Amino acid sequence: MKRLIGVLIFFFLVTAMGCAHNTAFPVYTANENCKLVSFKPGLEPGGFNGVKWETELSTLKEMKSYRKDPSHGGIDFYLKAGDGYKFKNGKLIPIQYGFWRGKFYIGMVMTDQVSDFEALKESVFEKFGVGAKPFINKEEYLWTGKDATMALRYDEN
Repeated sequence: MKRLIGVLIFFFLVTAMGCAHNTAFPVYTANENCKLVSFKPGLEPGGFNGVKWETELSTLKEMKSYRKDPSHGGIDFYLKAGDGYKFKNGKLIPIQYGFWRGKFYIGMVMTDQVSDFEALKESVFEKFGVGAKPFINKEEYLWTGKDATMALRYDEN
């Protein structure tokens, strides 16, 4: 039994190392050929919904405090008045703007219904292409670029 576990661990390490790349940013693979999945050419976001990465919160007067997330030393989330992600059917859902150490760090759109997630997924795939799917048992997609990493994830909870 111990030998079988050792063989499985060895096999896993050899397989993982075969997909390793020497890069300055995380690499997520889409398939067994270690193909990097990135944004469509020229579409890597330099920010989110008109707010550039690392913009100082103090320069954005329209932001209203929404919630705090203790991860990564604390991320403060804000909503922008009258702002939201609009689906093709006209439904509007809030966009959360996350600031870490006073600088814009993350943009989030969260859905409550499976149909809204599917509409969001369709929209994201249309704009950025189909992302890498690192886990076959999870509805999760990833895109990487020089300055941005984007994730689209479905969590039934």
